[in-house]
Amino acid sequence: MARGGFREGAGRKKEYNEPVKKILLGLPESVLQQLDNYASAKKLSRPKAIAILVEQAMVEQSGSMAI
Repeated sequence: MARGGFREGAGRKKEYNEPVKKILLGLPESVLQQLDNYASAKKLSRPKAIAILVEQAMVEQSGSMAI
């Protein structure tokens, strides 16, 4: 029986160009629902949605510090 090995273009594409660290995150159910709604509306995974929201928060924070 043939076994597949590495093939260019096969499998899932990596979302990030750097190592990814897995974490366990506890959130209130209402916040999780908001996160899921956001991710669904933007067609994102939960981790990608969290990464985008954190990046946006950091940009907003640095923008308000420049005043």
